Amino acid sequence: ELKPVSTPANAQPVLESTLETVGLALMDRRVIYRTRDHIEAPNWSRDGKFFLFNSNGRMCRVPVAGGVPEVLDTGSQIHCNNDHGISPDGAQLAISDTTPDGKSRIYVLPIAGGAPRLITPQAPSYWHGWSPDGKTLAFCAERNSQFDIYTIPVDGGGETCLTTAPGLDDGPDYSPDGKYIYFNS
Repeated sequence: ELKPVSTPANAQPVLESTLETVGLALMDRRVIYRTRDHIEAPNWSRDGKFFLFNSNGRMCRVPVAGGVPEVLDTGSQIHCNNDHGISPDGAQLAISDTTPDGKSRIYVLPIAGGAPRLITPQAPSYWHGWSPDGKTLAFCAERNSQFDIYTIPVDGGGETCLTTAPGLDDGPDYSPDGKYIYFNS
């Protein structure tokens, strides 16, 4: 229920973020975590036991039952943005991070945390999708002043440009069968 509130003229805005689950069958909402910090992009773990989200440049993990989030060890990558996701087998985490020069690059690390491995040396690169077989990442990248869709093997190799249309191509993700990559443009 929304009720009007009188706010003093000199009141300062307050940020509050809430991580909630919504049961589709009953439409019931449950608060998992509430904070005065900015949080973004929660991901369910593949086993359904925890959420990963980013806050203040760090990746955090909180149990589905709620509690105090723990900061995930991402090595020297401490400026993560909201472009992150869990591998199909649940063993790895892809992150986009702007350490050390302010330009986003993609890294992969163990889901429990640990030393990240650089995937995209060229920047900026923003992770968006993991192929169903876990072998390839799809991402948006700016190259030659143009944002396009790319793929790159998780185990190393060169990036492949998939789009070349003028304008912003963004948000690529794989179809469940891996035959298509959907994106917005």
